[in-house]
Amino acid sequence: MHCRQRNSISLIVRLTTLLGVIGFSASLAWAQPDSARISSNLSPIGEVCLAGDPCTDAPGATAVAQPAAPAPAAPAPAAAPETAADDFDVAGAYQLRCFACHGTGAAGAPVAGDADAWGERMGKGMEAVMANAINGVGAMPARGLCMDCTDDHIRSLIDYMVSGQ
Repeated sequence: MHCRQRNSISLIVRLTTLLGVIGFSASLAWAQPDSARISSNLSPIGEVCLAGDPCTDAPGATAVAQPAAPAPAAPAPAAAPETAADDFDVAGAYQLRCFACHGTGAAGAPVAGDADAWGERMGKGMEAVMANAINGVGAMPARGLCMDCTDDHIRSLIDYMVSGQ
């Protein structure tokens, strides 16, 4: 009887191993179409062609006309605080880097245009305000996270917020 149990266990182990190998092989075979489907999902759905490009010869391709050269912009007035010598967009930088705190007063930041809050800070002098802006103060990180801003840009941003433009 003991020998029969051993044979039964041996048979069960062999069948289980065989089923495992078959299952693994089947999963590999089914994975192939999934890889192809995933690749097709990640492939570009179209192509942008400009007039005169060789891709416009493809059936169903539609050429997009190239835009005309932009008209030269009129020079900004020299006294405008929004434009520095290097075309720094003060209003855009304020919206992107400063507004979250200085537009709402978050974490005690002086709101742009609030004469009382800015007057208190500017009473210490522009150099003190600049030092706080460059090095960070309280919850404000160094440079207000405007790491590509020069010191002149920071000064322009402070002037912009003080004036409330």
